[in-house]
Amino acid sequence: MVEVDAIDLGVLTVLLGGIVYLIMTYCLKSSNSSHNTQVAAPSASSAADDDFVAKMEEVGAQLIVFYGSQTGTAEDYAQRLAGEARRYGLKAIVADFQDYEMDQLEQLKDAVALFCVATYGEGEPTDNAQDFYENVKNKQDSEMEWDLTGLDYGVFGLGNKTYEHFNAMATFVDDSLNKFGGKRVIEVGMGDDDENLEEDFINWKDQLWPVLCERFGKDPNAAGVSYRTYELVSPTELKTDKVFTGEQAIYNSYTTQRKPFSQKNPYLAPVTVRRELYQDNTRSCLHLELDIADSGIRYTAGDHVAVYPINNPKLVDQLAKRLNIDLEEVFSLRAVDSFTKKKSPFPCPCTYRTALMHYVELTHQPSVTLMAELAQYASNEQEKNKLEHLVSKAGRKDYHNYVAETHRTLMDVLSEFPSVMLPGDHLMELLPRMQPRYYSISSSSKQFPKSIHITAAVVRYSNKFNTEVEGVATTWFERFDIANMKMPIFVRRSTFRLPNKATVPIIMIGPGTGVAPFRGFVQERVAAAKDDKPVGPTMLFFGCQNEAKHFMYREELEQAEQQKVLSHLYTAFSRDQKEKVYVQHKLLEAKEEVWGLLEKGAYLFICGDAKYMARDVHEALLTIVKEMGDKSTKNAENYLKMLEDKRRFQKDVWS
Repeated sequence: MVEVDAIDLGVLTVLLGGIVYLIMTYCLKSSNSSHNTQVAAPSASSAADDDFVAKMEEVGAQLIVFYGSQTGTAEDYAQRLAGEARRYGLKAIVADFQDYEMDQLEQLKDAVALFCVATYGEGEPTDNAQDFYENVKNKQDSEMEWDLTGLDYGVFGLGNKTYEHFNAMATFVDDSLNKFGGKRVIEVGMGDDDENLEEDFINWKDQLWPVLCERFGKDPNAAGVSYRTYELVSPTELKTDKVFTGEQAIYNSYTTQRKPFSQKNPYLAPVTVRRELYQDNTRSCLHLELDIADSGIRYTAGDHVAVYPINNPKLVDQLAKRLNIDLEEVFSLRAVDSFTKKKSPFPCPCTYRTALMHYVELTHQPSVTLMAELAQYASNEQEKNKLEHLVSKAGRKDYHNYVAETHRTLMDVLSEFPSVMLPGDHLMELLPRMQPRYYSISSSSKQFPKSIHITAAVVRYSNKFNTEVEGVATTWFERFDIANMKMPIFVRRSTFRLPNKATVPIIMIGPGTGVAPFRGFVQERVAAAKDDKPVGPTMLFFGCQNEAKHFMYREELEQAEQQKVLSHLYTAFSRDQKEKVYVQHKLLEAKEEVWGLLEKGAYLFICGDAKYMARDVHEALLTIVKEMGDKSTKNAENYLKMLEDKRRFQKDVWS
């Protein structure tokens, strides 16, 4: 991964300047006088930047909510907990793991630490929780003393049961804090995104607030007034000399690009190639090539490229028209609490058009929090009552049926409740922050050192109300004006890695776009063969619906097979015969070859759908190990576990 120290210094300088400005200027403005919302006056903080204990003592906070977030959901949940705390007369600080000295947990007394932690990949911590994880793991491994006696805590995990290591990070945090003497005030919440993560979170916090209210002597039935986390800067204070136009953190970084490039400072990559991989009028899969020649970006086959997409302008126009938002108006939001590290929900000031295009998610299903705020802006009593019912405890099942089961969008809800008129600035605060989309790089830097390739299936479907729901990034790839636009990207290192020696056998299983990283792996071995280096057995299992329509990269893969680099190419075309055939069936057909390579030290790779394919492939592998290795089910599972522990069995899966 490229170094980021210089950029971090620049970001810190900008943030410090922003803090000085916020301390010196202050004005309150209510967004809507009839809306039951309160805004608290900000106050200056003198505590050290990474000293959360001192900050809590200074502002009288009883709670601190740490988050480990990869896609923004855990951060959103942390913000919601802090906002709800105010309703009960409690004060909470929201904290990013990487911003604070976490050893201070042993100093936290007479307060409660909450943790909203997502599990990334195969049981790994999110990027911002990596240092915390390694620090705690090191304390455990070296048996260091860390006295957390007196620490009260609660953990909510964001996971997905389709993954093998379900909520591994939440379990790790809970077990670790408990081991070092911490006391859980509530059982760890195991949120499952495969079912209903939002409902799991709501149920968990419904149990949390009575416990915390009793702990701090508050009335659990007193919640009623909602509080803004951010306030609209008044026109008299608004400075428009530096207006953001889509930059992720650093003003003018899209106009003047400076190395090194990172998540906060993405590189604007020219798109040199975009071509259709399918021969299908009803479905689309795109191949993109991004030029990184002048970026200094380096990557290895198996890494991920992250793309910052842009919302569909048509959807932005529809939303603006519905809520009477002036898209060209420049506005700015600032944190109500001056001790909050995140001074604005996204780069400000900017126009509403920029915010809606670049900074917020418009196609996510409306959360309970958003629906509750919509209820307060409904002027029609019947509509107000219905919205309030949907977000109530009694209406929980109706909310699930109304939003999750039908895939309703924000525009669907606003269309069904025409009396709701939410101010634009409050909407910007409530919508989730636009997150980068990660793609397995489908090229090798050995063959393509100056470009990164993406393989992406376009997501587009109609919900039950005939609203066309689009994948934000993939439909943007379709609309992308290659001649006049550039794509904001950065590279994230992955643990999905080829063995160091090209002679080591590999078995790759990747149906559909799951073939993406394996295209890079094959290219790596083709490059090795061209350099007259010996290449070990290389086996690929690829599947798709129809051979004639969806066999992507066919010529390239068959050429590698002819060159004897790809020693085995097994294909499964599920819809080309009466009975469906998938990669797991082809795997079982080749069980002798698969077992033979595993016994010779082969590395095993799976990429693609976690919910069905990865599970079915895992079952097929268990069958092969049992039959060919003459093992019991338990011993076969231990065998695959041994491969995982030795990094010989790797997965890059998603749901």
